[in-house]
Amino acid sequence: MKVLHLHRIDLNLLVVFDALMAEEHATRAAERIGLTQPAVSHALNRLRALFSDPLFVRSPRGMTPTPAALEAAPAIRSILEQVEGVLLGGRVFDPKESTRQFVLGLSDYAAFVLLPRLTERLEREAPGVSLIVRNTSRGVGLPMLDDGIVELIAGNFPVPPSHMREELLYEEDFVCAGRVGNPALDRSLDLERYLSLRHLQVSMKGEPHGYVDAVLRGKNLKRNVTVTVGHFLMAPHLVGTSDLVATEPRRLFGPLAGRLPLQLSPPPIDIPSFRVVQAWHARNDADPGHKWLRQVVREIGQLVDCTHK
Repeated sequence: MKVLHLHRIDLNLLVVFDALMAEEHATRAAERIGLTQPAVSHALNRLRALFSDPLFVRSPRGMTPTPAALEAAPAIRSILEQVEGVLLGGRVFDPKESTRQFVLGLSDYAAFVLLPRLTERLEREAPGVSLIVRNTSRGVGLPMLDDGIVELIAGNFPVPPSHMREELLYEEDFVCAGRVGNPALDRSLDLERYLSLRHLQVSMKGEPHGYVDAVLRGKNLKRNVTVTVGHFLMAPHLVGTSDLVATEPRRLFGPLAGRLPLQLSPPPIDIPSFRVVQAWHARNDADPGHKWLRQVVREIGQLVDCTHK
């Protein structure tokens, strides 16, 4: 096991790393932090030895970061911003000037609902900020936070442990969707008819049963699930081109009903809503940039909530 002794490490190397990530060019990075180009090259060699990775490789457009560099970059930027905040005694994150890269964990459902508004806000308020979005789900979101693979997740997750935080964004309910012209939906959808239809189920684990089926099972009922897919965004397109019906989140089908041949109706049985939250590790609680991002996601969640009531 590799042991690091921080007192032997020049933490200014992180400043050089951050400048190289921002500029992807050794000379421009040197100018950015007031060093000579040879000094930056020397620091990069020390960083490579520290990380046991090339970190940046030469390319026609400059210095291209390796996967290890891309993975380390958000944490290093956060560390530097927190140090600046401690030394200056206040918030130092300026979204208009920041070139920080945030790493989010979203399912395709959460990305569909939140990401368009989030990217629009970034373009307007933080043009230098960039996002990496990694796919997550209920079962792996919290472990991804623990491992530092992502720094913020949004979606439906189990109750987090005490070293994590969560915040409710909105409550999501369900809608039943079918193709316009589906003969099975030519009259009101009662429970008997609903149970007899061919259903589409979305399951990240590939299981032909889920939340809706658990609700039905609690009432000694069972629907006929004939197709199971692992991605939420497949559901509207499959339903729109077949006689399958789907009972899925309203915010998934609602915006697409005007673009695809879909008709929506309330499920003929009460299905409790579920919580959509954002969650993060406690180590990011006081990070000014992270606090700003959480505020933006919170406001987007409130907007999404209002437009779907």
